Amino acid sequence: MRTVAISFTNFGPYHIARLRALAKALEPSGSRLIAYETAATEAMYPWQTQHDRESFDWVTLFPDRVLEQISGKECIQAMGRALHRDHPDLLGVVGYVRPESLAMLRWARGHGIPTVLMSESQAIDRPRVWWKEAVKRRRVRHFSAGLVGGPRHRDYLVSLGMSKERIALGYNAVDAEAFASAAENYRRETGGRLGLPEKPYFLAVSRFAKEKNIVRLVEAYTRYRREIGALSAWDLVLCGDGPEAAAIENAVVSSGFASSIHRPGFLQQSALSRWYAFASAFVHPSLMEPWGLVVNEAAACGLPLLVSDRAGCVETFVPEAPGDVFTGRRLDGRDAGLMATSLRWVSMLPEVERSAMGEAAAKIARAWGPERFAQGALEAFQIALGVERQSAPGRREFASVH
Repeated sequence: MRTVAISFTNFGPYHIARLRALAKALEPSGSRLIAYETAATEAMYPWQTQHDRESFDWVTLFPDRVLEQISGKECIQAMGRALHRDHPDLLGVVGYVRPESLAMLRWARGHGIPTVLMSESQAIDRPRVWWKEAVKRRRVRHFSAGLVGGPRHRDYLVSLGMSKERIALGYNAVDAEAFASAAENYRRETGGRLGLPEKPYFLAVSRFAKEKNIVRLVEAYTRYRREIGALSAWDLVLCGDGPEAAAIENAVVSSGFASSIHRPGFLQQSALSRWYAFASAFVHPSLMEPWGLVVNEAAACGLPLLVSDRAGCVETFVPEAPGDVFTGRRLDGRDAGLMATSLRWVSMLPEVERSAMGEAAAKIARAWGPERFAQGALEAFQIALGVERQSAPGRREFASVH
């Protein structure tokens, strides 16, 4: 039996769904999956995950620590000990920055083990500095293969020196079926909407951080309200929390429409599904967004999509090529006026058109469930194994994964 090890900083619901799918996909080869999480708790994303009996080995390096309070040195040492103990045959590594990721890469190089870089970076995420890009190129060249979300992420990895043929797609998946099922159950449930806005509402779900652009969304909503009038206007729901909470609160109060802007806070998946269930459209205005998994979630629940053109998922979920399915509109998050126009546009559409857009979005989301991640991971693993065999023909082979 061979062993695959994969690492994330902290397991949220979508990590668990991906890992279950990957473990299932590895079963025919008799391969074992070890999943390392650095810490059981992360302040930035306070997910609550149920640690049930799983089909993969769940290893938490720091079960009683908060991620942000663990030093880089501690992460490196703990990952080194785990790898020395488990001695996996192939590694899936998230990014090339975190200390435990660099520890995995260093260990793999020392033991002749193939590695798959799992990345969701795209070139437009932030201004690029030449010397930082040079450091990334040096690190990327040591990976055997890559697993990324979509074309933009693949292109960026190519720009860092990895050949296109060594990169598989499918990294950014969520449990679309779980979200869709939960939303449908809430819609059918008597009183399922109790406590939610009575009027139709736009829904935004994100961390309250500057790059998520929520203050400008409130400005756009304010323009929309003034243009369309109280009788026809939808409400706005902002789910999340974070360092920009005070600035967002000020923007809401200044808007003059605070009674129509709802802020239920950071919600766990089960509670969030209820807000998805009764929303009329989803808005994601980020200025910097490597992917945007909340778009997957909203699409799974059948919502029309207004998504920033900066989001890495936008080509997948809001395609614009002739003949493509129609799911919504792309946003320019830098322009509150244009965003207000898009809010007005979707709110004025006939319900039958919005429903058709939501159905098209849900179809895309179903294709980006956990199985999509597993499929992409297996493809990347096979590429990595082939690369390593070519570089060291005498090395023992990994059990085939199909």
